[in-house]
Amino acid sequence: MKVKKGDAGYIRTQKRRRTFYTTFLFAVSIAVFLTGYFTTHTRNNVLTIVAVLGCLPAAKAAVGLIILLPYHTIDEKKQILLREKAPLITVAYDLVITSREKIMPIDVIAISGHLVCGYVSRTKVDLAYTEKYIKTTLKENHYDKMTVKLFTDYNAFLGRAEGMNNIEAVEKPENHRIEESIKDILLNIAI
Repeated sequence: MKVKKGDAGYIRTQKRRRTFYTTFLFAVSIAVFLTGYFTTHTRNNVLTIVAVLGCLPAAKAAVGLIILLPYHTIDEKKQILLREKAPLITVAYDLVITSREKIMPIDVIAISGHLVCGYVSRTKVDLAYTEKYIKTTLKENHYDKMTVKLFTDYNAFLGRAEGMNNIEAVEKPENHRIEESIKDILLNIAI
């Protein structure tokens, strides 16, 4: 089964995929260079230029991999606990949101109506900046009056998600379309 952006395990899958892709691109460039070198016995040939130009997409792929290396997929026990406590709310896992100034990893985001809450396991993330960035992005996409709250304590996040699930159980599923739209916006600003 293909792991899509927003699914649990996305970061792990992307690390594997990007590692393979980066290695492959550099291997092709090296093979092209060596082919030119062994056929002409000099570096001064057209295949050397092709190999150097082939390093550009390989370097770009390497940058994408390097950005993801410090981040990890959310623990499977936490995923299961969230699914048990709050099965009705829309969730997105393994987000690495980027702005011009910062990279903000978010383990999981829960969306219900005009409430967005998330869990961040890394303590060095600036929660106030991240909340403001998400709220601004949603406002730019015509979702005003959104409440965004991020937690570094998983139990506090789980309590909020459970409360959101209770609200979702009372309300009609009309909000589900809106929640999926909000989820798509958040996935678009993530790597």
